Amino acid sequence: MSGDASVFFRVADVSALRYLGAMPLLPTHAANALNALRDRKHRITTPRREILAVLATDHGPFTIEEIHKRLGKQSCDIVTVYRNLATLEELGLVRRCDFGDRVYRYELNVDEHHHHIVCRVCAKVETLDLCAVAGLERMAKRMGYTSVTHSMELFGICPKCRKSKPNRSR
Repeated sequence: MSGDASVFFRVADVSALRYLGAMPLLPTHAANALNALRDRKHRITTPRREILAVLATDHGPFTIEEIHKRLGKQSCDIVTVYRNLATLEELGLVRRCDFGDRVYRYELNVDEHHHHIVCRVCAKVETLDLCAVAGLERMAKRMGYTSVTHSMELFGICPKCRKSKPNRSR
């Protein structure tokens, strides 16, 4: 067991902890985001803290509806989730992911650059830590471009869905 109690915190516990009048220690990325909010003179509200806990505890990205569901019924209404995510995105603390299905998903904007692969059948999202595009980004910078970024998502059929429908294309 490590000494970091936040490793053992699960989002499903947010409602129970609120009922008991306690709030868990947040994982490092969420704590850093809260510090950034304080530094920029934004209030640290319970919904903001809990939204950051959801995003930091289980790697998403998650839809607004999924985040709201994970918060529990007593936390806040869905409009509050929308407003808080808009603020967190504007501040660069949360990243919005667009997988081309007209549903935005959100995740903490952490330093670890990564991409996603999305199952076209069940919409499962997994993280890809390898970035094959980073070399192109460096080349663009050498060409004189500034503020160069990229976004890349891969789409396919996950092994579970492929097994359930073996005649799906590979």
